[in-house]
Order: sequence, then C-alpha cells, then structure tokens
Amino acid sequence: MNLDDLAWHAKGNGGLPKRTVDVLLEHGQLGVVIRAAVERGEWVCALAAVRELCAAGEFGRAQDVMAPFVEIGWQPAVWETARILVRAGRAEEGLALVPRGEAEPLSAEDRRGLAELLAEVGRVDEAIDLLAPVLDEEGMAYCLVQVTEGHGRDERVLGLIRPGRPFRARVLERAGRLDETIRVLRGSIVVRDTVMVGTIEDLAELLLRHGRMEELHEQATGPYASHTVKHYVRALRELDREAEAEVLLRKFIATERYPEAYRWLLIELLVRQERFGDAEEVAQPTYGHFQNGLLESLVHTLVEAGQADVALRIVEELDAAKALDAESDWALTNRVWLLGQAGRYKEALAYAATLPPEEQPSTDLVVAGVLECLGRVDEAVELLRTGEGSSPWEAVEVLARHGRGAEGLAGMPSFADEREARRRRFGW
Repeated sequence: MNLDDLAWHAKGNGGLPKRTVDVLLEHGQLGVVIRAAVERGEWVCALAAVRELCAAGEFGRAQDVMAPFVEIGWQPAVWETARILVRAGRAEEGLALVPRGEAEPLSAEDRRGLAELLAEVGRVDEAIDLLAPVLDEEGMAYCLVQVTEGHGRDERVLGLIRPGRPFRARVLERAGRLDETIRVLRGSIVVRDTVMVGTIEDLAELLLRHGRMEELHEQATGPYASHTVKHYVRALRELDREAEAEVLLRKFIATERYPEAYRWLLIELLVRQERFGDAEEVAQPTYGHFQNGLLESLVHTLVEAGQADVALRIVEELDAAKALDAESDWALTNRVWLLGQAGRYKEALAYAATLPPEEQPSTDLVVAGVLECLGRVDEAVELLRTGEGSSPWEAVEVLARHGRGAEGLAGMPSFADEREARRRRFGW
C-alpha cells in the first residue's frame, strides 16, 4: 500500500466496489471485509468495516482497521480515527488528532470535517462560528445546515444564510415556518428563465410531508404537472384514494402530447392493484417506440410484483407475432433473465445456448445467476471469471452469498496491479 495508489483507488478506481462489500456484509462476512482492508489496503472495505464495528460498539477494533492507513500518512484515515474516538466518548482525543486552524488556515475539506466533529460532540456553536465566515464558499452553507439539524439553532442559521440561498427553505421548514418555506420554494422555481426541476420536486415533497393536499393538487395539475403528479399520486395512494389517481392519470394520457410518464405511473398503480391486464393495455400503444416504449418497464414492474409468468407470456406473444420491433434486442438477451425469474432455469440455459456468439457476453451475468439458482455455484463463478461480459468482482459476490467470500478474494488483483494493467492498456 502506498499513498499514490491509495489516492487513485479512493477516487473509485480499482479494488472492491461498494456493492460487493455490501454483499459480503449482508451475508455475515465482516471478517473478510476487515482482512481486505488491512491486508489489501481496500479503503472502501475499511470504511464499511469501521461503520459496522462502531455500530457494534467495538471501537478498539475499528481503530485497528484504520491503523495501517494512518501509519502511511493517509489523512482521511486520521479523520476517520478521530470520528471513532468521538463516537467512543473520547472527544478531546479525537479532536486533538485533526487540524484546528491554529498553525495554518484550514482547507475547505478540513473545515467541513472539523465542523461535523464539533457538532457531533455537542459544540454546535463552535461549529457555526467556524463556518459563518466562509458561507459563500462551495459546500459551506450546506454543511452549516447539516451540522445544525436537531440542535435548536435554526433561527441563528437563518440569520446567517441570506434570502435566496440554497438550503434556506430546509431550515425554515424545520423551524416550523411552513408557509414561508412554501413561498420561498415557489419563488425559486424559475431562476433567470430556467425552470429548476429540483425545486419543483422539493416543493412537492414538502407539501406531501405536511399533508397539504389542496396545494399539492394545484401543483400537480398546473404548469409543472409532469414533475409533480407522481407525488400527488403517491399521496392519493397513501390515503386509499387510488380511483382518483387513476382518473387523473387517464386524463393526462388522453390530453398530453407526451403522455409516457403518465402511462408509466398508471401502469405502476394498476400492477399494485393486481390489474395486470389493464396495465398491459396501458403499455400496449408504446410497444415498438424506440425511445419511449414501455414494454421493458412493464416487464420489470410485473417481475417485481411476483408476476414473472405474466411478463414472460407478454414477451413470448409479441415475439410470436413478430411485433417486438425496436425492442427486439432487449427481449432477445433479457429473455434469459425473464425465464430465470419465472423459475424456468433449464429453459433459460437452453435458450442462452441458442444466442449468437456476439450476444452471449451480454448474458453471462444472467446465466451465472441461473446456474447459482440451480446450485451450480462453481460453474457460475467460472463463467464470471472467464466470460467477457462480467466483472471479476461479481464472482466474489456469488461466493459471498454462499459463505465463501474469503475464497472469492483469494487471487484477485490488488488495486495497484489493476492500476498498472489499466495504464498499460489505456495509457493512464
């Protein structure tokens, strides 16, 4: 492990993806994650291990995970060690490890980190004093809002964040000034002739959180309906008023020039009601549309609802009628997945074997999943390690699900080796 390779790795290059680490932890293999951190220098593993160990109150072990990184001078590990000590109730020891701005000015990153630590140990006013002079710098206002949440300093924060600045609405809401919050958000929807979709979404979520149904209805049927109606539909669903939601969505589908988003919401609503035939009827007019076809969305929604057989029937009927058109490529390779989801594993493997050679790498991961479902774990792992269409870490995930995570990691390249291989192949 060296600082240069570690910095490269910490930016998301090489090493175990977070998803793989999560699979290891979900299947009770914290020990494997700790070994990967300490022995391989996997920073993603180190952070995940510390999170798990601190949650279990094992602060000493968490420090041990960070120790090799601290020893080589990796500053993020110093900060993480400080957080461990703070969580262990050793606040002064933790704060003593990190820069305080006494010898030289703090970097923006260190200032944010120190503010978070001060707030965590209850020294919220010191955190505010630290951030107040630099609120115009990127990320500082957001940090101020974050570290003061739940500490009863909302009025002071509002005095520091001038009107029109991002995040002010969030502080107004938590201060209980709801009408003012709504006015601020409504006044920020259009900025210099640009419609701010994020602000529309924030306003809709705010109205939904506080049960302001009349105002939410007004927004969901007004000029920004396409960005708001999903929130209103959700509110109606939670109030058992799904019939009203259906009427509204069907009205939009009949009158809007581009109704696909409303069709998608209605499909979701109908599938939730187990009205699968009605959902298919709503999706049908879009079949074959290159950019806006909803066949794939319908299939995934049905599978998530436990109706893979229904989804498979739809695809097979369209294929038999030669009506897949622009979506035929999707159906070709994803039928393997769909057969597997329907529990028809042997048919899935047989169908995968009939695909043209150039298509088979696209199905490696799905075929491996089918093999795993059949209990043929070693075959699945071999395919993932040798096939062209998968990442080597996916083999680790398969083994992790069967309690063999350590075996999965054995022989995998270090991120230093990965970096060198990438440099040779791409020149960077």
